[in-house]
Amino acid sequence: MKRLYWMSPDIFEAEVKVKAIADGKVTIEPVIFHPDEGGQPADKGAIGEANVCNVEIVNGQIVHTLDRPLSDGKYIARLNKQRRLYTASQHTAQHILSGIAEKQFGLGTTGVHIGFERCTVDFDRKIDSETVKELEQKSMEVVTLNIPVETVFNDTDVRIRSNSREIESDVIRVVKIGDYDKSACCGAHLRTTGQIGIIRIFDIENKKKGTRMFFLAGRKALEQSQLETSVLRELRKSAGCSTSELSAIFQKTLGHSKELTKEINRLWSRMLPELVKSAEAAEVESSKIGIQVTDVPRQLVTKLAGMIAEAIDGTGIVVSDVSIAISSNRMNANELLRKIQNTVGGKGGGSAKAANGKLNRTVTTDELITILKHY
Repeated sequence: MKRLYWMSPDIFEAEVKVKAIADGKVTIEPVIFHPDEGGQPADKGAIGEANVCNVEIVNGQIVHTLDRPLSDGKYIARLNKQRRLYTASQHTAQHILSGIAEKQFGLGTTGVHIGFERCTVDFDRKIDSETVKELEQKSMEVVTLNIPVETVFNDTDVRIRSNSREIESDVIRVVKIGDYDKSACCGAHLRTTGQIGIIRIFDIENKKKGTRMFFLAGRKALEQSQLETSVLRELRKSAGCSTSELSAIFQKTLGHSKELTKEINRLWSRMLPELVKSAEAAEVESSKIGIQVTDVPRQLVTKLAGMIAEAIDGTGIVVSDVSIAISSNRMNANELLRKIQNTVGGKGGGSAKAANGKLNRTVTTDELITILKHY
């Protein structure tokens, strides 16, 4: 089986020999489409007039799933060039990141995922923002050096990462990027590091004992950087400050907001007894119900419903915008909620004593009384 994408990753069209193995499934020789393996998504494109929907490894064969059957014979296979260049750019960037991370920071790569919105590398240890910054800078140095991305075979002095998987057990395909990385790999890459253009690391998060790093390369990295720059520009404009001052201003504003929220909640709590007294009274099946439709903060809706139920020894119903809470000593609160939601829509639930949720629209006190009268 000749994998054309190993040695000639920039060949996007070639004549191939097709062999049908099932309805809409074929193998081809040489193999021009990269299958879904090693964390890299499958190539897409066409073989003759048939579109390639998926490429996967099945029982040691690279199987192409088509949108229509093809009979045995020779056809022209054409890759989706932009998709291949994207995945190859991300995968080549990952090799650079993993190689530098191991050689210079002692970080082992435990997992790789090439996605179309973001890509990830999982490392076996925790890392901090300064390490990320240095790793990104050193990776860009490799890009600017425009180093050839080489393929060699059966090199015994090579790293084999945990997610590497080869079809031919007697063949080890190795990807080598200068002195920066040399590892067993089954993926498609670029010819040189300079073709990547740019590598950006956008975020990190803890993953068990290690770290998951989010990155992008090429045009997608530029687009994401432009998006973040646009957001920063708007934030600077709103705050009237420089980028370096944003963090301190944000923390100060966040602290002030929390203080205001606490004060607002304190004032609302002092108003709750008056809202209990002004609740609209209704009687359903000889049970007292107190209804309050008001603009009380969402976190106080349940508390107010409980206070009303306690005050009248019955049922308290509170609606604020589309949030609803029901507390009851006499009736089934969950059934009452379902009755209301059957009429106005919404979601939520609870128990016989207490239930809460969201309505699909706002309601009035009179509308609630009408609904409950038909309980």
